[in-house]
Amino acid sequence: MMYLPLSYLQKTAVTWLALAPVVYVMTLMWWIPDGVKYAPGVVLVSLLVLGVGRSLCPEIARDRDLSPLRSFINLLWLYIAYSAVIYFVHGGSWRELRAFLCVALYLQFTRGLILSESWRHGLLTLSALTLTALAFYEYFEHGGRVGGNINPIPFATVVGVLFLALYSLALFADKAIKFRMLSVALVIALLAALMMTQTRGVLVPALGLVIVLLFLASLKQSGVRFSQASVALLTTLLIAGLGLGILNSDRMAQTIYEVEAVADGNFSTSIGVRLKLWASAIPLIADAPIIGHGEHYREALEVLYEQGELSSGLYHFNALHFHNQFLDTWVKKGAVGLCLLVALIVVAIRAFWSSGVELWARIAGVSILILLIASALTDVPLAHAPVIFYVGFMLFILAAEKPKTTPTNKQD
Repeated sequence: MMYLPLSYLQKTAVTWLALAPVVYVMTLMWWIPDGVKYAPGVVLVSLLVLGVGRSLCPEIARDRDLSPLRSFINLLWLYIAYSAVIYFVHGGSWRELRAFLCVALYLQFTRGLILSESWRHGLLTLSALTLTALAFYEYFEHGGRVGGNINPIPFATVVGVLFLALYSLALFADKAIKFRMLSVALVIALLAALMMTQTRGVLVPALGLVIVLLFLASLKQSGVRFSQASVALLTTLLIAGLGLGILNSDRMAQTIYEVEAVADGNFSTSIGVRLKLWASAIPLIADAPIIGHGEHYREALEVLYEQGELSSGLYHFNALHFHNQFLDTWVKKGAVGLCLLVALIVVAIRAFWSSGVELWARIAGVSILILLIASALTDVPLAHAPVIFYVGFMLFILAAEKPKTTPTNKQD
């Protein structure tokens, strides 16, 4: 009987335990009602195990200084520190702050963890199967749209994130045709899941990025043959067209109706309410432009209502946010918080764009962040704790390889 070296067994066991939060957030969390509240506990236990494991296997984190996310992590801590100050001074969302804190802790202590391609691809595949199964279940259980215990908007955001990651893998990874076909199959399944959410703010930019990524592949920047890229894209767009016609015909008709209603001065629709919320954010920003209102923005809205500057319908709508991440951050955390948030996204894009990780991972990272920016124009993805956890751990997976030493890999 052949025995493996103890150090190998230790390293494998520690790696599995270190990935427990990632596996939980990308799979099981979505099936459990309010499953995100258990994520911090899983993270803390995992980090405790990882700390013990490092004392047994110091080589687990020997490449910490080569992580492409190191500048991003440093800025993330600054954003968290500022958000904590606002939270204790003006109030705010503890779930949001806790999620950012847990992600920062996890990235800080695992940034030197190197995952093999099989581990990374396996995590993405497992998440795709889990989220797709959940989407189909919720769609047919509630008839017409993903619902129940699932908030369709943040769920659509994470499905879109995974969709772009696997689409980038299918187009740009240097893999065998069988592997590409598996990736394309998962992409199609995720696209169907995304359509079942009927979330226009995610679906439209995701499909736009599909076309952009094909264009990049056609320029042979990825080293794949254009014919393979074309087949992948045409298949995806065919499914997209059929899905839009079958699943979202009512949604498209509703969108047309809402646009026409706004043109006629009717702002009671979903699009109209968003426009009014954006407009109501402007005077609130003017009242506290630097550090924002925190939770006290509700009191400021009440003042606007009493002054007749806010309609009764919009006041009683009692929105928890302003349906725009950037305006919402400016209102609640001021210009300082907004600048830190924008800088955080820009630094993350730069980290992947200039890193030495595989091309598919670089393109996936940048595409995901662009999708996040686009969805932030009509929602607040980074105010939802599940999205914060999922996106943070997705960036970890994409960056969890030993970067190649190249001139473009230098940071700081």
